[in-house]
Amino acid sequence: MAEIVTIIAPVFLIMMLGYGLGKTRLFPEGSSAVLITFVWYVAIPALIFRAVAPKDFPQGLELLLLAAYYASVFLVYGLTYVFARAVFKLSSGEGGIFSLVTCFGNGVFVGVPIVEGLYGEEGVRLLLVILSFHSLSLLSVTTIIVERDLNEDGGGTAAKIFGSLRQNPIVVALAAGLVWSALSLPFPYWLDRLVSLPAQAASPVGLFAAGLALSNVRVAGNLSHSLLAVSLKLLILPVMTFFIARYVAGLPDLWVGVATVAAALPSGMIGYSFASQYGLGTRRAATAVLISTVISVFTLTGLLLLLQADVLF
Repeated sequence: MAEIVTIIAPVFLIMMLGYGLGKTRLFPEGSSAVLITFVWYVAIPALIFRAVAPKDFPQGLELLLLAAYYASVFLVYGLTYVFARAVFKLSSGEGGIFSLVTCFGNGVFVGVPIVEGLYGEEGVRLLLVILSFHSLSLLSVTTIIVERDLNEDGGGTAAKIFGSLRQNPIVVALAAGLVWSALSLPFPYWLDRLVSLPAQAASPVGLFAAGLALSNVRVAGNLSHSLLAVSLKLLILPVMTFFIARYVAGLPDLWVGVATVAAALPSGMIGYSFASQYGLGTRRAATAVLISTVISVFTLTGLLLLLQADVLF
């Protein structure tokens, strides 16, 4: 139990520090955006490139990990979308954003330090393999749904997706790392030191920035909608991911553990940002992000205890 506390506590305490200081005048409005920009465009790309470039080119097992994880994600995404449309009577665009908020986890800010504490460097590498396709898959599908809802002819959808992916630093860093790995280029010590410095800042700065951003979020909108999204994100998605990764894909225990933890992470701010961009379900998304972050302290602690005790294996 003590080991799990040492893994979980620092993550959420740094977020709480950011949240608390966000309520003061020490960090003016817009501070979180500046810090998140640094993490998104500098620290995370460095982290991904350093994790991928010096390693062997991904093999079939990594592809099986991706298939298992994203099969779970899109099963939950589809079920959430159908429920939102049929029961909550949301529009197609609102349903797509509701599903995005339900399935898009806070992988880098919260996931990396937790997985590193539990599974070490190899666990982080596997998590980054999963997260590298997070934006590529979920944002593309949601963009198509929303754009088709807002523009009946769907004009410009492909261009918007391509433009978004081309400017996505995670996609760029992944592509650069994969090319470096495929060509077996040398990865000298000086280069490792160069990218390791911003990479080490990704988690602490990202967590603090996330706390700052959440300090401006207010619980609003239809609470029942947000609570459903939180339940699906923190309970149903990790259970489904564990089942598919272990019993369908037959992945090694460590890989199953990383995939399950990734699925159990709280909703990320990307879903809220996407909702704000289109002006659809913004308050619902913000509430889901805030509530899932708070509740995940307990759900992640329980999951890590089960994984550490080998109860699930």
